[in-house]
Amino acid sequence: MFQFGNYQYLAYIVSAAAVALGLFIFYLAWKRRAIALLLRRGVSRSYLIRGSGTVARIKQALVIASIILCALALLRPQWGEQVREVNNEGSDVLIALDVSPSMLAQDVKPSRLERAKDAVRWIVESLQGDRVGLVLFSGDAFLQCPLTNDYSAFMMFLDAASPDSINLKGTDIGMALRQAARVFREKRLTSRILVIITDGEDHEGSAEDAAKIFREMDVAIYTVGIGRTGGEVIPAAGDAASPDSYYRDSGGKLVKTSKDASFLKRIAGLTRGSYIDISDGFSGLRFILEIISGQNRNRYGSRIIKEPREQYQIFAAVLIVLLSVELMLPERKRHRRQEADYALSIGRRWRDYVAGIASRMRHVIQRRKAAK
Repeated sequence: MFQFGNYQYLAYIVSAAAVALGLFIFYLAWKRRAIALLLRRGVSRSYLIRGSGTVARIKQALVIASIILCALALLRPQWGEQVREVNNEGSDVLIALDVSPSMLAQDVKPSRLERAKDAVRWIVESLQGDRVGLVLFSGDAFLQCPLTNDYSAFMMFLDAASPDSINLKGTDIGMALRQAARVFREKRLTSRILVIITDGEDHEGSAEDAAKIFREMDVAIYTVGIGRTGGEVIPAAGDAASPDSYYRDSGGKLVKTSKDASFLKRIAGLTRGSYIDISDGFSGLRFILEIISGQNRNRYGSRIIKEPREQYQIFAAVLIVLLSVELMLPERKRHRRQEADYALSIGRRWRDYVAGIASRMRHVIQRRKAAK
């Protein structure tokens, strides 16, 4: 099956090639009009057109073909199949995502939960061969997506995450940590990282004890905080909720949620991890990626894959041949012969001039001798 490896850049490459062809054709038209204008003004045709017309047309065709071949090579044509073995290497990155109702707060646009999902997508899209898993937690916790290097499948599990994913409401960060610890213990690998994304509210108070388990396992916890500290009302979840409905306590007062950064810093500090805030941007997440890339990469098997065979080399080789031929064609051969003839005529004139001077000098000398 024929396809382009850089199909996503098709519009850009075709546009660039079209612009290059347009400029070259415009140059040829301008040159033709300029020559015609000068010919009408009496300039010698042999002076303006110094090469073979056939050679010039061949060179122009070669330039046009080279532009088209360059565009095709950049698009990376592929046909046929090749089979190869790929080693799976990388770290295990487990992400614990808070889906409690407080994550619906909109002090971070569009909401804490949606921004947290964007952060997870940003991390996963930056990974290279690492396995990633997803734990969802609220009042309870469960493994939403096992460790995998199938990032497309992971994204589907991530998109499905919502406060409705867990029936037991509230926030139990300790439960999330214990669930993550079970995942790492089952895999028994050394390169492991836990990233927990939450606003920091914890209703059970068991998170610090659970974090000590990771310290014993020598696994760092990186806490990612989201939200504001000033407090924000929580929109009611569910399809039946109106845009102006919010969570209220038993007394009818609006429930407000705020980020607890100090708590998250303590959790990270217990395992020699770090705290990162993403309320205003994802730049801090680069630190996590640097940590992941700096770890020992474990090999966890191999797989046989079929992939299209690259064929751009053919177009690149033909492109090099065409450009070489274009450069070697003697467009100004006739002009060089004319220059040689002109130089020869100048030499003859100079010879006749010198001979004339010498003849006059001899005549003057003879006259002086005769006068004596």
